Amino acid sequence: MIDVIYLAAGQGKRAKLGYPKQFARLGGKPIIIHGLEILQSMEEIGQIVISCNEPEIVWPIVEEYGIDKAVLISGGLLRQTSTENCLDSVKSENVLITEAVRPFITKELVRSVINTPGRVVTPWITGNASTLTDYGRFLPRERVGQVQMPQKFELCLLKEAYRKLDKDDRMFTDDTQLVWAIMGVFPTLISGIEQNIKITTPLDLDISDAIYNSHYKGGD
Repeated sequence: MIDVIYLAAGQGKRAKLGYPKQFARLGGKPIIIHGLEILQSMEEIGQIVISCNEPEIVWPIVEEYGIDKAVLISGGLLRQTSTENCLDSVKSENVLITEAVRPFITKELVRSVINTPGRVVTPWITGNASTLTDYGRFLPRERVGQVQMPQKFELCLLKEAYRKLDKDDRMFTDDTQLVWAIMGVFPTLISGIEQNIKITTPLDLDISDAIYNSHYKGGD
């Protein structure tokens, strides 16, 4: 089995809700629960180490929805701190990392990440629009894409990357970028899924409602 680090400590200011977006409702459930239910139902998944800053809110939610694989760990002000705080609680040789605000992960995607060989594995989606940089270079859209989660890491590799990390370095937006920069290990890329969006802005909340109503309402 493989353990999961489930990042749920974000403040969600860009969503402009006045509270963390992982607690907003989607299809009648808190956003945080959708991914947890997928992971809870998979025999391949061991414990789910949830990084959070509101245990008094999260514990009643995970208990209400029967997420008995959950272990709560204090999060941090930075994403990197939240991940690092969870590492010592991971017991498996490899670890998955995903985010509470990606409610549309699927069992098929999770299994694809788990079963793909590699010290680091991440799903991604290539672009469908022309892409350029702010220094005047156009990039082939089929060679540029968005990184998704869950991502798989060899635990000892990830721990070593954090051991070597300069604590003042805030440039990394996910752990594949951190491991590539510090350890020189580039991720094995696999195809992501279109609906696996990260909810960040008010528009993302509207899009997530549309995805849910189109693909999940009244069924899965």
